[in-house]
Amino acid sequence: MIKDYMRKDLLDFKPYHAPLMNYDIKLDANENPYAHSPYVLEKIKLWIDEEKDHLTRYPDTDVHELRQKLGTYHGVSENEIICTVGSDQLIELIIKVFVEPGDGVLVPNPSFSMYGLSTQLNHGKVINYELDDAFDYDYDLILKAYEDHKPKLIFICTPNNPTGNKASLEGMKRILDHVNCPVIIDEAYEEFDGDSMVPFIPNYNNLIVLKTFSKAYGIAGLRIGYGIASKEMIEVVNIAKPPYNLSAFSQAVATFILEDLDYYNDLIHKINNEKEHLYQFFLGRDCFERVYPSKANFILVKITDMNLITYLQSHNVLIRGFGDQGRLAYHMRVTIGTDDENSRLIALIKAYEA
Repeated sequence: MIKDYMRKDLLDFKPYHAPLMNYDIKLDANENPYAHSPYVLEKIKLWIDEEKDHLTRYPDTDVHELRQKLGTYHGVSENEIICTVGSDQLIELIIKVFVEPGDGVLVPNPSFSMYGLSTQLNHGKVINYELDDAFDYDYDLILKAYEDHKPKLIFICTPNNPTGNKASLEGMKRILDHVNCPVIIDEAYEEFDGDSMVPFIPNYNNLIVLKTFSKAYGIAGLRIGYGIASKEMIEVVNIAKPPYNLSAFSQAVATFILEDLDYYNDLIHKINNEKEHLYQFFLGRDCFERVYPSKANFILVKITDMNLITYLQSHNVLIRGFGDQGRLAYHMRVTIGTDDENSRLIALIKAYEA
């Protein structure tokens, strides 16, 4: 009966779902596996203890302190920053304010599923542009899709999830030089690579760069995302932002992390070293048909046997598998864990091949 009142276009809609499973080692969600710095942990304790109003009062709806610190870090004005509940909420806000029913949105494939899901939920039309056989961006293809479909928005994810490859700065600037619509560059994993489009925001009024604290900075559980764009763009996106969207605790912890970036930069360096170690191991395995280079904190591999994922799960090691259909058929994505976690993964793969 309830479905009789649903939007007809959502009757077959499949929402994003992440199963909750027991684990000893979790390598399926691209999280930072390391503990937080002693400085940040001590600041959190003091924040909870020192002032009851921290938890009993509504948070700063405009997130002034965090936006100021982010502005200093990125070399932009706080008026060029918006903070949201993860970058997922920011994707939703952007689509809400720009996309009218039937408007097209250019989305890379394969890539982060929330671009397409949010477009569908907001009455837009998802227009996939395909990555090439190596999952690299084809800029001629993107520009052709733009000319053919005249979309309201273009999404680019770099480094791309789940493939790990990145779009070149020259390629993205080429897109921006030729299109008029907003171009959203999702840099959720940029800290592991270092090439950002943020410095080019003054050159492109239609550029929005998405960022997050969930990956490199290890607070996926607090859901803190943010966007950087021109003041005019931020004012437009802010129209759809709900009040008090980011909790006081989330705001505080993010500011503490920005006060101790050397610690987190060391962790990023450690994760990149571990990634190279795992990548070299993967290259020589019989159970892997192809190993893709990665600029993020994970590695995508094509496997010869889907039973490998089941085997790892039976040993309480979670890996992100993509099933046996579509462009990612027989692929799995491995998040970079700690040295100990990666060593245990290596031992299990060796045992599986034996």
